[in-house]
Formats: sequence, C-alpha cells, structure tokens
Amino acid sequence: MDTNQYMGMFLEESREHLQTLNSCLLELEHSPEDPDVLNEIFRSAHTIKGMSATMGFTEIAELTHEMENVLDLLRKNQLKANEDIVDTIFKCVDTLEQMVENISSESANNIDVTELVAKLVAIAKGESIPTAPPQEEAKEKEPVVSEVVVELNDTETTIIKKAMESGLQVFDIKVSLSPNCLLKSARVYMVMNALDEIGDVLKSIPSSEDLEQENFESSFELIVATATEQTRVQQLLSSISEITEVIVESLELPKAEAVVTEDNKKMQEASSAKRSQEKTKAPIAPSSSGSIEKKLKSGQSVRVDIEKLDSLLNLVGELVINKTRLEQIGITHRLTELVETIEQMDRVTTDLQSVVMKVRMVPVGQVFNRFPRMVRDLSRELNKEINLTIEGEETELDRTVIDEIGDPLVHLIRNSLDHGIEHPDERLAKGKEPTGEVRLIARHEGNNVIIMVEDDGKGINPEIIKSKAVEKDLITQEDADKMDDNEAVRLVFLAGFSTADVITDVSGRGVGMDVVKNKIESLGGLIDVETKLDEGSKFKIRLPLTLAIIQALLVKVQEEIYAIPLGSIDSTINITTDNIKTIQNREVILLRGQIIPIIRLNDVLQVPKVEENNDKDLFVVVVHMGDQKAGIIVDNLIGQQEIVIKTLGKLLAGIKVIAGATILGNGQVALILDVGTLMQ
Repeated sequence: MDTNQYMGMFLEESREHLQTLNSCLLELEHSPEDPDVLNEIFRSAHTIKGMSATMGFTEIAELTHEMENVLDLLRKNQLKANEDIVDTIFKCVDTLEQMVENISSESANNIDVTELVAKLVAIAKGESIPTAPPQEEAKEKEPVVSEVVVELNDTETTIIKKAMESGLQVFDIKVSLSPNCLLKSARVYMVMNALDEIGDVLKSIPSSEDLEQENFESSFELIVATATEQTRVQQLLSSISEITEVIVESLELPKAEAVVTEDNKKMQEASSAKRSQEKTKAPIAPSSSGSIEKKLKSGQSVRVDIEKLDSLLNLVGELVINKTRLEQIGITHRLTELVETIEQMDRVTTDLQSVVMKVRMVPVGQVFNRFPRMVRDLSRELNKEINLTIEGEETELDRTVIDEIGDPLVHLIRNSLDHGIEHPDERLAKGKEPTGEVRLIARHEGNNVIIMVEDDGKGINPEIIKSKAVEKDLITQEDADKMDDNEAVRLVFLAGFSTADVITDVSGRGVGMDVVKNKIESLGGLIDVETKLDEGSKFKIRLPLTLAIIQALLVKVQEEIYAIPLGSIDSTINITTDNIKTIQNREVILLRGQIIPIIRLNDVLQVPKVEENNDKDLFVVVVHMGDQKAGIIVDNLIGQQEIVIKTLGKLLAGIKVIAGATILGNGQVALILDVGTLMQ
C-alpha cells in the first residue's frame, strides 16, 4: 500500500499529539495521580504508535509501545509518577519530535532509541511493581476478541416496534473494515452517510463517540430502520472502499429480547457495575440526540494544506484587482449599468474575502502551547523558580503570521528568564516572592493583535544599557548623554548588543533582540519595551491581523502613486508652509496641542521632480504606530481603495521604507509604504 498520500496527515497529527503529550506531562508533574491526565497521555501515545506502525515507522512504534507499557502501569497505580519517570518520558517525547521532523525533512539521520527503550523497560520492571504471572500479563495486553451482542433498552425497543408497525424493515448490519484501513472514522462516516439516505440509524455498537474516536478494532454493528430491500442495503455498503465484509440480517424483536435476557444473566455474573456503566455509555436514543451520523458530522473538520489557502487567497486578490479595474472603467465611460453591477459584485467579493481570511485565522495558542515546556526546562537549567501564565490563547492571527511569530517569542521569553527574573535568594532579599512570574498575553486591539511578554524581574537599567552600548562602539558617549531613559532602553534592539558578561547556551551573544525587531517589522508590526527597575519589564508586540488584502489611502508624490495602510492613518489635514516649525534641526507641526514631526515623502524616497509645487497649501497624512505620531507631506490625496499586497521578491528584499506593492485598477503598480520604518 502506498502511504505517501497520507504522509502530510501523519506529520500534522503526530505534531498535535506530541504537543498534547508535552502539555499533559507538565500537568502530570503537578498532579501525578490525576487519572484524566494519565488517560490523555496514554491515548496520545497509543495514537502515535498506531499511526507510525501503519506508515511503516517501526522505531517510533517501538518507542511509543514501551511508553504505553509504563503509562499503563501508571494508570493502574502500579507505578508512581516520580521525577525520573516524567523526565524519561519527556526525553522520549523530545526524541519522537526529532524523529518526526527527520521524516518531514527526509533526513537520513537515524536516531537510536535503544537506550530510551531500555530505560522504559527498566522502569516497567521496577521494584514498586507488584509481581504478576507473565501469562496473565500477556493475556491482559492481547486484544480481546468477543462476539458483539445486540443489547436494547426499553426506549430502543419501543422505537423499533413503531418502525416495524409503520411498515419499515429493521436490519442488524455488521460491517468489517480492512485491517490496513488508515482512516477508520472516515469509513464509519461514509457508512453512516449512505444509510442516512435510505433510512435511520437507531443504534450502534460501539457507541458513536467510540466510533468517532476510532476506539474499536476492525468491525462495528448498526441497527437500521429502512424501506429499502435487504440486497440493496448490502450492495450499497459493499461498494464503499476498504470494507471487506457486510452482513445484513433482519432483526426480530423477540429474538433480540431473548438475547438481552441471556446476556444480562452473563453480565450480572461477571460484574453488574461494569454492565451498568456500559449501558449508560452505549445506547443512543434517536428521540433525544438524532441519528448517529449527525453526531459524527458535528465533529467533522477538513485539513487543508496552507499552500492551497495561499493559492485561494491569491485568486481572491486577483479578483479584487479586476473588480477595481472594472469599477474604474465604469466611472470613466459613465456606464451606469456596469457601475451598479460592480457595486453588487463588490459586496460578494468582500464577503468572499472575509470568509477566506477567517479560514486562514488560527488561534495563537498553537504557538503559545510550546512555551510551558521551554520555561520548565530553562528554569531548571538556570536554577530559578519561574511560573508562566498564558492569557488570550484563543486570540486569532493569520496563519502566515503564526508561522513566523514563534522564534521572536522564544527570544523574548528566554531573555526574560535569563536576564529578567532573579535567583530566588536575590528575590527574597528584595522582598519579592521566590517564584518569578512571566506572563504571555495576547489580545485584539482594533485591526491589530497585541502580544506581550511581561516579567516581574529586575527590569532594565538605562544607565547600564548606555554604558554597554558605548563600550561595544554601538553609540558614542555624546549620543548616550543626550538620550532619555526610554531611548536608552530601546538600545537593546541594536544588532550585537548584549548585557551578559558570560556567553551561555541561553543568551549573551547579542543576536537575539535585533532579530526579534527585524522579524516583527518584516511582518508589518512594531515592538516596544517598557521597564521599571526591580519591578519588571514588558515587551509589547503589535501585529496586523492579516497580510493579504487591506484598505489603503492612495497618495501622489510628483508622478508617483503610493499606498498608506488605512490602519496606520490617524487623520488627513491641510497646512501651509507657515505652519511648519523647526526644532533641533527637525521639521514639526503643532496639531491639537501635540508636536508632530514632519516627513517629506519626496525627500525620503528621492522622487524625481517633474514640476515645482509652489502652493502654500500642503496635504499631510498623520500616521501613528503605537503611541507615536508623524505627519507625511504628499502632493495630492487620491482616495481610499482596497488593495492586494504583493511581495517585492527576493531581489528587492531588505528595502526598509517599502512594505510591498499593489496593482491598481489601471494596471499601474503602486508601492506600499512601511509606516513603522518611515517614523524611525
């Protein structure tokens, strides 16, 4: 069987389960006997084992199998989750992550799991485990194959009787799947969907939840009420791929009731408590919950490759460009009917764009979930007590931003742990709690997403920052003397800057904060820092919600047209040359009692002069980035327009002032200004 078609699904689901393992193991450290946590860890390990065995990755299957053995003993309270056991399982998870990434990158580096397997085997044979006969243990691990018996409660019996009285046939259907079937839940869904078209599914064995989660071997049983002939039902289900056998038998109530009575006797002899629990879980009453396939449908989702979404978004972008072109043609030639049609088309394209954007949005929790494990490991390495608090995990960001934001956040959190949080003794001496607090917060703010990394550590001393910057020849002593505290603190974002006296594995090389700043700015965002000595620091990242289609203001400078993102614009004003003043060799204006620096766009971009603008009236676009404001002088304002952001390509990468380009309705290319860079 060719498994390459399932490779993407295997990698993605493996990463999800490994993340679950990391999160649950952290919880297990605090609650070693929590059965829910242990069960969740066991399920994730079991799923990875099954998937890897199916895909032919025997080493992953072997490692997860031995993990299962240890986890099973923990679940049965035959082992206690001590520090050594948790650390060993953490190492197993790290190894599995590396093995999955090697598969993803098609790396030939094989990872030896012999040592870890030996450790797990040794843990499983520990002295704390009660001795049990080997044959019994083997029996316990073997899959139990037993004949499924139809058990009906009173409600189900009544429903079946009514179905028979109304002239419907009731069938007992046994479906067997291929042993090599990779997506059992998908086959179950197809069976349910087929039966839904010809009748109603009254009951399933096992329950709908178990079927959905693939908690069954290779067969399941259904009770169906339908007007379709028995042979037709047989043919319909047999035509579904990866189904090896379908047995359709008429169900007779007296027979069913007799079976139930006999079965009840057997169950009572075995365990009455267990039987009652099974009865509670299994039956599905159609009157309260509808047919089983509806339950399955409610939890269905579709995995789509990000490249397909990018392609879809690109097509929507082209549609927006052509819509703008048609709009311009209609206005130019005064075609009323065309303009009216375009207005209707505009509403459709806007809705389409909104839907595509929402599809691309994913919660930042996908990135945040990796940090508790990192904080745990680093706090041990640094010998510090640190508690990480995460807020706003449900906040959504564009998928492209999510993929890029992980590394900057890693730098910021490592920086807070190493430089910010003090050692417990030092904290106690300052009257603080010995455990340091690091907060990772995400929230929406207008058309932006704010991500903050806060700590209650020692803060950043601006005087030390200035002296280090002078020492490393990043600034002159004269510049340092002129700086206020806020400007001095922002020196941490300079390339090569570091306050660490000793280079460690965690930090000190001076390649962290400048990388963070460059990455954030490449995403169209802004980063700032606030700090107070002995109270802590706060790094604040502002990111756009999306990077693809935005509203922008088109402006003209000489013969060139530029686009300024509407989200960055505060207002547009008219001023005269007399309103411009000079302070410290910089042009400024006074706007509503606030001094605003002026940026002459033609000078910054070195736009060739075609005609002299001798008018005293000037157009100023007041932009903001965070709390900072600036006024951009332009020759003319064209108007607001929906634009599609196109990248400049590799050859033009690194141009600071330009964020990208867009195609206007007339086919002309307009450059999009990077407001954050302009204001620096």
